[in-house]
Amino acid sequence: MASFQLFFSPASISAFVSQINPHIEDFNILQARLLGRADDLEGSFDSAATNFTDIIAWDIKEQGSENYQLWVDTAVSLEYAADVTSQWVDYVQHFWDTRNEIWDEWDEAVSSAISRVPAEYAEATITSSYPEREGFFSSIGGSDANKCRDLYDELSTKLEGFNERARNNLEKYEERAEEIREMLEQGATDVNVQKLIDAGHSSWGYQNLDPNKYLELESDFEPTAESGEEIAIEIGPYWSGEKPLDDRYHELMLAISMIGTNARNAQNDGRELDQNELDFLRAFYEELENTRNPTPGNNSTGILEIPETMDTGGLSEEEIEYALGILGGGLLALSDEKIGGGYEELPESIQSVMEGPDFSNVRSQGGYRDVHNAWREGAESLNRLLEHSDGKIEGGSEFSTRMMHSISGELNRMQLTGGDDSSMSGLLDVATRNEDANYAILTGEYPDGVEGGLPWNDKSQENITSNIIENIYKHEWSDDGEAARGLTRWIEETAFSDDKDERTMAAEAMDALMETITTKEMHDALSDTGVTVEISDGTEVSNAPFTAVNGEIADGLAHLFELYINSFSSETGIENGEPKLNWKRPEDPWNDESRQLEMSPKERLIFLEYIMGNEESAIRAHRAAGVYTAAQTEIYLENGNASEGGSSAGIVQSLVDSALHNEAVNRNLDADQEEAMKRRIFEGVANTGNNALGLVPGVGVAIQSMGQFITPDIINAAFTDYTSSKSYVGSTTTSIEVELYTNARVLSEILERNGGEVPTPDGTIEIGNENKSPQEILEDAGLIVNDNGSYSIDFSAEPKGAGSAPDSSEIRDAMEGVLSSTEVDWTPWNPKDAYEFSSKFSEEYFEYYDPIKEATRYSKSNINLLYEGDPANSPNA
Repeated sequence: MASFQLFFSPASISAFVSQINPHIEDFNILQARLLGRADDLEGSFDSAATNFTDIIAWDIKEQGSENYQLWVDTAVSLEYAADVTSQWVDYVQHFWDTRNEIWDEWDEAVSSAISRVPAEYAEATITSSYPEREGFFSSIGGSDANKCRDLYDELSTKLEGFNERARNNLEKYEERAEEIREMLEQGATDVNVQKLIDAGHSSWGYQNLDPNKYLELESDFEPTAESGEEIAIEIGPYWSGEKPLDDRYHELMLAISMIGTNARNAQNDGRELDQNELDFLRAFYEELENTRNPTPGNNSTGILEIPETMDTGGLSEEEIEYALGILGGGLLALSDEKIGGGYEELPESIQSVMEGPDFSNVRSQGGYRDVHNAWREGAESLNRLLEHSDGKIEGGSEFSTRMMHSISGELNRMQLTGGDDSSMSGLLDVATRNEDANYAILTGEYPDGVEGGLPWNDKSQENITSNIIENIYKHEWSDDGEAARGLTRWIEETAFSDDKDERTMAAEAMDALMETITTKEMHDALSDTGVTVEISDGTEVSNAPFTAVNGEIADGLAHLFELYINSFSSETGIENGEPKLNWKRPEDPWNDESRQLEMSPKERLIFLEYIMGNEESAIRAHRAAGVYTAAQTEIYLENGNASEGGSSAGIVQSLVDSALHNEAVNRNLDADQEEAMKRRIFEGVANTGNNALGLVPGVGVAIQSMGQFITPDIINAAFTDYTSSKSYVGSTTTSIEVELYTNARVLSEILERNGGEVPTPDGTIEIGNENKSPQEILEDAGLIVNDNGSYSIDFSAEPKGAGSAPDSSEIRDAMEGVLSSTEVDWTPWNPKDAYEFSSKFSEEYFEYYDPIKEATRYSKSNINLLYEGDPANSPNA
C-alpha cells in the first residue's frame, strides 16, 4: 500500500474527564453532609427557589449572624468548587472531541490521497522529493509521477491546515484553563456565578444559599407573572440602546437565564417546570410581544423585531448573542408540552413563522413576492433568536414538527426563487433536537403519550410527511446536510440504547424511513435532484442522487446500515437463497430480544443504493460489509456454526455489491466506467489502515448485540488480513476472495495452535514442468513464511519469484492439500476435516451470495422491475 512521508501529531493535554469527574462528586457529597442532607447527594435544592434554612437539615436558626454566615459561605464555596470543576470538564471534553475530530479528518484525507495514487506507485512511499515531477511534455494528460506530486502537495497543504486547527484548539483550551484558574482564585463573584449559570452548571443554587449576595432584585423576588412582565418592561431599553448596560441589566439577565436553565433541567429530569416559572415565561414573552405589537394583526413582527433592535442598540456581537441565546432558550422551553408549555403558549409572531407565509389574499406576483420576503425576514429573525440557545434545550413536539413542515415548504419555494439557506439550516438544527418531532415526521404520528397537534390529518399524513422528507433530503445544503442529518441522528444514537423504549422508538422510525424513501416515486425524486456534483476523479455526475449532493446525510445512512447490519444480513424475505422482493413486512417488524428489524430485500437494496451514490459513504458501507465478514469468520472459528455466520456475510455482501452496480446503472455508466468506480471504492476500503472498526463503529455495536464479544483488535486485524488477501487474486470476484481468505484464516489458526508447524500432506501438485509440495506452493505464493522453523500466515507478503508465482487455482489446490491433512479439534461442530470445515463457511456464504447477485443486479432496460418486486433474472426481465 502506498504511503506519504507526512505525519500529523497534534498536541495533547494531561487532563482527562474520567480523572476529574470523581472530584465533582466529592464536592457534592461533602456539601450534602455539611447541610445534613446525606439522602440528597444530587443537590435538588438547585432546581427551584427556596430559603437556606429550608435547605439545611440542621437546626441553626438560633445561631448568631456571624456563625450563620459561615455555614452559608462554606456551602457556597463547595457549590462553587463543584460547578467550576464541571465547567473545566466541559473544556477538557471539548478539547479532546475537537482533537479527535481533526485527527479523523486527517486520516480520511490520507486514505483519500492513497486511494488516488497511480498503480505504478501503489507500494511506494511518496516524499517531498520522490517521485520527481516530470517536465511539461511528459505531463500532458497527467503523468503518474506528477499525479503523485500533486497528491503530496494537496496532502501537505491540508496538513498545514490541520496543524493550525490543532494549535488553535490547544490555545483555546489553555485560555479556558487560565479562565478556570482565575475563577477559582476570584471565588464566587457575581460575574463568575453568572458564567456558571449561563453554562448550565447551576440554576437557583446560589440564590437559595445566599440570596442577599447573588440576587439583588427585590428581596422578596419570585418568578411570577408579575415579575415576568416587570422584567420585560425594564429590560427593553437596554436592548434598544436607551440605557447603557449596567449591574442592573446583568441582574435581570441572571433571573431570566436561571429560569431557562431550570427549564433545561426539567426536560432532562422528565418533569414539569414549576408553575410560577411557567407563569413568568408566559408573561415575559407576552409583554415583549405586545410592546412591539400593541395591536395584533397590524403586521408588526413583535418579538421578531428584537434582533434588529439589538443590532442598532450599541451592543457588541457577543452581548447580542448572549441575550438572544437566553431569549431563544426561554421560547423553546415555553413551547415544550412535556414541561407544561405548548405551541399555543408562543407569541403570535413566532407562530406566524411556524405556519408559513399566508398567500390567501395575494392577487399579484408582486404581492406574492412581498408576502414571501416578509416571511423570510421573520424566519431569519427567529433563527437568530434560536441559533444561540443552549444546544441541550429543545422546543416542544408540535413546535418542532411545525417548524420542519414550514422549512420543507420554504425549501420547495427555493427551488424556484433560490436564496441563502443558512436560516433554514439553523432552524432545522433546532427543530431536530426534539426526537418526538423527528419520529412524527418519519412515522406520521407522535410516540405514545406525547401531546401536541400535527400539521396534517389522517388523509394527508402520508403525502405531507413524504414531501417533508423529500424536500429536506434533496435540497443542496450549504452545510453539506449536517443539520438535515439531525432528522435521523438520534436513531444513530439510540438504536442500541440500554433503554428498551428508546431502542423500539428508534427501530420504528428506521422502519418508517426505509418504507418511505424506497418507493418508486420517492426513488425517482431523490435520485434525480437536478444538481451536478464533481467526484474524486474529477468527473461530473449530473442530476446526482441526494446522497452525492449532501455528504452528511449519506454518512448518516451508512452509519444506520452499520447499526442495523444484522437486520440487513438476515434471511427475512429470502427463501433458499432466493430474495422475495415483493415480501411484505409484518405489522410489528422489530424484535427487541434479537435486536433485529425485519426488512424486505427490496428496501435493503434501494437503501444501500442511496449510500452508493456518495463515494465516501460507499467506501464506508463496503468497509462495514468487509468488517462484518471478517468478524463472522472469527466467530465461526470459535463456534463452528457456519449456518449463521456464512449466510449472514453472504447476504450483506451481495446486497452491497448489487447496490453499487445498480447505482452505476442509474448513472448510465458503461462497463469500463463502472469498473473504474468499483476500483476507487475497493481501493478506498483497502487503504483503511489498522482501525477499521473505529471507522465503522456501528458494526461493533451490532456484533456485540448478538452476544458475540470479540475485541476490536481481533476484528481490526482480521479485516486487515481480509482486505490484504485480495492482492493474491487478480480479480474482484468475491467468491475467490472469500474462499482464499477463509482457507488462509483456518490455516493461520492451525499454525498458531500447532506451534507454527505446517501439516504435511501426501503427494505433490504439478506446476508447469515441476512437481511441488503444497507447502512449497504456499511459500512461493508468499502466503506462509518461515521464521526460524516456525511458520505463519502473512497476508501482505509478496509472492516469490517475479512472474513465476502460482495462480489462484494452484493456491486453492495447495490449500486443500494442507488443510485436508489435518483436523479442527477446538469446536463442538462437525466437520472435523480442516478443509471441509473451511469450505462449510464458504459454501454457506455462496449459497446466498450468488442467487442474490443474480436476482438483484439490474440493467438499464429492466431496472424498473425492482420497484415492481420482480428480480433481475425473472422471465419479465
